[in-house]
Amino acid sequence: MEQLKKINVYIITGFLGSGKTTALNNLLQQYSAEKNVVIENEFGKINIDATLVNGTFENVYELTNGCICCSINNQLLETLTRIITLENQPDNLFIETTGIADAGEIAANFTSLFVSEVFDLKKIITVVDAENLLFYKDSNPEVQKQIVAADCVIINKSALVTTEIIGAIKDFTQAVNPYASIILSNDGSLDRMNLETANTQKILTPTTIYKSESVHKIKTMFYETDSFFDIQKLKYELFKNLYLYYHQIYRIKGYVLNAKNEVLLVQTTGKTVVITPAKNQKISKSQLVFIGKELELKTIERLLKSAIVKNKKIQVS
Repeated sequence: MEQLKKINVYIITGFLGSGKTTALNNLLQQYSAEKNVVIENEFGKINIDATLVNGTFENVYELTNGCICCSINNQLLETLTRIITLENQPDNLFIETTGIADAGEIAANFTSLFVSEVFDLKKIITVVDAENLLFYKDSNPEVQKQIVAADCVIINKSALVTTEIIGAIKDFTQAVNPYASIILSNDGSLDRMNLETANTQKILTPTTIYKSESVHKIKTMFYETDSFFDIQKLKYELFKNLYLYYHQIYRIKGYVLNAKNEVLLVQTTGKTVVITPAKNQKISKSQLVFIGKELELKTIERLLKSAIVKNKKIQVS
């Protein structure tokens, strides 16, 4: 009996705000002539990144409120089973992990007999943020785990830093994982030809260097309000607080309503705040996800108080 063609798997990982979704969208455009499915994993109650995925794909499977490398690992296996039962089998599966995922743990799922008979893990792609990697690498073991597991490391936003910083990032990356190929990028782009090269055999694996932990120290907080925002004040407050607490607040993202009842997309990375119109996005309430360490309700209240137009409601996860 002729063996069916396996589904190619590409895992896209990287720390919070590194540019994983941008890299995913770029690859989906390059694979537009093939059948693609996407698994989007978010560490909070809502999956903002799933709404930002564009390109040619058959389905997007959303796994929320946990990491597929630990707390919702069973959901990943259930999703893989659902993909196997699709009437039209895809050519490629792209998995975008949370920003704090252990890609090595996720990759281990594809070595089991049941999974490996159908899926062929081709590449683990780790996206790193050139502006912020050197700040995060020592305080967040997830950063190093993601690089250790990588077959390919994309140094994203490389044009925004000096050649000295790029050199330091390359040295760090090669010291942690001398077997990964390194690619410079300004916009998360990666030529698909880089995914068709053979992987260099690694001697070390993430579990031989780091003890795997099922609970991440990074916390998420979910903010929701019926009120409107003064967008200029919101941008100012976010920028000010990120500048002061960049070591504590890693990522803020979500959708908000302004006084004209228009929907805007809010995204922060490091000390950068970007607020843009969200076309074709409909929401009834403003929702923001805060990701970081030692986050407290009073911090969120203080941060947003002057930018809110009406009373607010806050939920914490």
